[in-house]
Amino acid sequence: MGTFGSGERYGDNPFIIFKSDEYIINPQSQQDMPNPLRAMYEDLAPLLIRSPPSKRYPQLPTGRKAWDVLTDPISELIFTSAVPDPILGETLQRTMRPTVQGKEGLATHLNILVDCSGSMGDGMIYGMTATGYPMAGYHLAQVCTAMMVAQAEISKDTFAVWGFNSSGFEVWPGPSGEHKAGIDFFLDNTVESQSCFRPANGTSLRAGIDQMCRDLENYQFDQAVSIIIMDMAFSGSRWKTELFSDMEFNWRNLQEKGPVFLVLLGNPQNIEDIKSGARDVRKVLSKEYKRNMDGFVVDFCVTVGDDGTVDGFAGTLCDMARVNSGDSDLGQELGIDSAETAAEANA
Repeated sequence: MGTFGSGERYGDNPFIIFKSDEYIINPQSQQDMPNPLRAMYEDLAPLLIRSPPSKRYPQLPTGRKAWDVLTDPISELIFTSAVPDPILGETLQRTMRPTVQGKEGLATHLNILVDCSGSMGDGMIYGMTATGYPMAGYHLAQVCTAMMVAQAEISKDTFAVWGFNSSGFEVWPGPSGEHKAGIDFFLDNTVESQSCFRPANGTSLRAGIDQMCRDLENYQFDQAVSIIIMDMAFSGSRWKTELFSDMEFNWRNLQEKGPVFLVLLGNPQNIEDIKSGARDVRKVLSKEYKRNMDGFVVDFCVTVGDDGTVDGFAGTLCDMARVNSGDSDLGQELGIDSAETAAEANA
């Protein structure tokens, strides 16, 4: 039964009727919000295919050791450990150590370059997940980058990731063998302004390629596969300017390291422009190399949802990441048996 004007909270208002048990809230445990990016990644995980480990350059900076402020250059410092490691209690740096030696394949490495222009932001939605979460271009880039890194882990390939908008920049330095940490990093679901592929103005593909090649000058490996993901479709003349620019490095320098694939990402709103851009870039590449280069340019209309094509998109990217192994379905379609022959085809 209710009472009139009882208790400290309502004692000064005699016209309020309440029941004392109405205001009792039982203790509740904190509920973690589900991560839609990781959920999509796990749905796509069956697309990952086992492949033989790659023969690796004998030593790569994949180990770690204590960093000495007096003798070691600051460039060697792992900045995330500037606050001493909670377990080891030390500030760390990368160090050289022997890496896994596979029985098949070449020394291999995976390069990923992602479009971080404004059109990859929340303004362009590629569909909804099963839980109603809207997926923008940078969300898809995060999921598919994680997929390709996971495929590299299976093959024991190292990897590195860059982004580009009005300039090119490093997102995950390489050559890295820290696949698990990379996957967690790329699947982190944050707001657009804090995404690892934070969208901004400008679409300078040439700046992205130039930055990649400058960084690759410091790497030591025999072959690499490079995959570029973008949602912009240039005209024929613009493609030639972007790919074969007069900057320090361009597409030719990148393909000297191995096969280079260009993936154009579209949705139902702009797919015709994307398909037209894909035709233009195929013509530019085929004319430049005087051979059919159609297989190195792929266009996708990606729709997130039950009837979408995310499986095909992610699966093809994983195939590209597996070209080094020599048994990729995509490699067979292109007449490519390994990274070595792929490099010859791309040359």
